[in-house]
Amino acid sequence: MSNSTTDKKKHILIAALQLFSTKGPAATSMQEIAELCGISKGTLYLHYKSKEELQESVVSYCIQTIYDKIAVVERERELPPRDKLRRQIEILLENFLELREFFIAQMLDMANRGDKGFPLEKWPEGMLAHAMKLFSQKMVDIYGPEVLPYSVDLALQLHSMMGSYLKLIVTELLSIHLHRMAEYLVETLDIIAEAKIRDQREPFIPKDLWLPWMEENLHKYDSKKHPLFLIKEIRHAVRNSDVLEERLREDTLDSLSILEDEFFELKPRRALILGMIANLKQVTDVQELVQELQQVFDMYLKWRD
Repeated sequence: MSNSTTDKKKHILIAALQLFSTKGPAATSMQEIAELCGISKGTLYLHYKSKEELQESVVSYCIQTIYDKIAVVERERELPPRDKLRRQIEILLENFLELREFFIAQMLDMANRGDKGFPLEKWPEGMLAHAMKLFSQKMVDIYGPEVLPYSVDLALQLHSMMGSYLKLIVTELLSIHLHRMAEYLVETLDIIAEAKIRDQREPFIPKDLWLPWMEENLHKYDSKKHPLFLIKEIRHAVRNSDVLEERLREDTLDSLSILEDEFFELKPRRALILGMIANLKQVTDVQELVQELQQVFDMYLKWRD
């Protein structure tokens, strides 16, 4: 996709986001979006076949923007895992607040159409499995391997807590300090996780139920992962490998660090990236992840060429 086409689509998405936020999707016409963009209605339809498709693209754009910001936190090597989680929760809260009017307009639009909620079938099992894997690893990074059996319980409890506090933001009942809210949520998660590890009670959703489901459905995740999350996943696999020679382990970790740094350059060097990926292909245990990483880097480089 050329820079020109990408820029036009981004311009359309931002314009649609502004109108959907102020007027609501139902009251916004494609003609109004085209006029705000300074293009004809026909040109708008060349990029998006319908308002519904455009609306879905706006939601995806918002989610991807937040996802990119969350992924960048994973690169901050000086931050301990717990501080990364707190910062990522804070980013979610900040962006929700920034997009508050848009999300409210979306919910009102759904209510006016008689929708009772976001259809479960729109959340593919592969996407849920991928999210569960990332969260489980984060819990282990923070609290140790003893917490793994309680990962699903912790994920559900954190999700529930965040939803409850987000209602305060939506309704503006109280003036909330987002940094403190994020810290409070992680403090509460600390208490829950430590109690579960200490008491060693049977989790409500046991590991032998959710772990096979997660592994079975990971391959169904079609959406491209962020390169920084893939690099982290490969790094974790390499560090925990029992068969890698120490020299190859060190070389592989160096290649991953170089890839991570290169991703943030204004003009990433394709030859350097391909060279580092070639180094990673020597590690047989992570071939699938390396192949996916190469595909994702190809996609990102096309966007930035």
